[in-house]
Amino acid sequence: MRLKDKVALITGSGAGIGKAIAQRFAAEGAAVIINDVSEEGAKVAAEIVETGGSADFMQADLRSEEEVRCMLETVRERFGQLDTLINNAGVRGTSHVVNTSEEEWERIINTNLKGAWYCCKYAIPLMIEGSGGSIVNMSSTHVMRTQQNHFPYHAAKGGMHAMTLGICVDFGAQGIRANNLCPGFIWTPMSEKFMSQFPDRVHKEQAMLATHPVGRFGTPEDVAQAALFLASDESSYISGTSLIVDGGRSAYQKAD
Repeated sequence: MRLKDKVALITGSGAGIGKAIAQRFAAEGAAVIINDVSEEGAKVAAEIVETGGSADFMQADLRSEEEVRCMLETVRERFGQLDTLINNAGVRGTSHVVNTSEEEWERIINTNLKGAWYCCKYAIPLMIEGSGGSIVNMSSTHVMRTQQNHFPYHAAKGGMHAMTLGICVDFGAQGIRANNLCPGFIWTPMSEKFMSQFPDRVHKEQAMLATHPVGRFGTPEDVAQAALFLASDESSYISGTSLIVDGGRSAYQKAD
């Protein structure tokens, strides 16, 4: 029960990594708040409650500051505290700097970066009212080594990366810790959709797997375990850093 008596808000937790984090946190004793733009989050909350955990679903579109503000105000009224914020909600794109439209830029930046900012903006004061808190921003290994046609996804994640450092510096004295969690290729519904676009999918999977020294793709549960560490008191002296969860892929350099 590493999160006993803690309250955790996990954005984008209707599926994939966010869902796994919510389930793991609930199993460790936290009262979890499932946030998603769709109704899928309600199913996740119900599943957690059925297994004996504590979960509430709060639907909100993080691109709207007013919806985020109302969500955090509801957290304040219902729980009176917030100990952990996991900024996990995000979307992908497949374009580069030249062919990205303004619509695509705003879709990704507003969800991945602005939404995380809104959540931090209204979560930090609530955390400060208590005994502090831990913010985990779901960044990506794309901020260190990206791939073709991943703009503006890597731009948004880079902004989130820098925002984490700012939060660490600005609010550390008030008990706020902020860290980046940087997953590599994690097998989620979003990843499944990405892989389905390749005509020779088997070859693509084999080629990608060859770049993972541990010999397998990551799972949402792998990321959830890392998030648990950063949310728990076990990491109480860790702030302003990045934890890479990619099976060693970012350390691998393919021979010419």
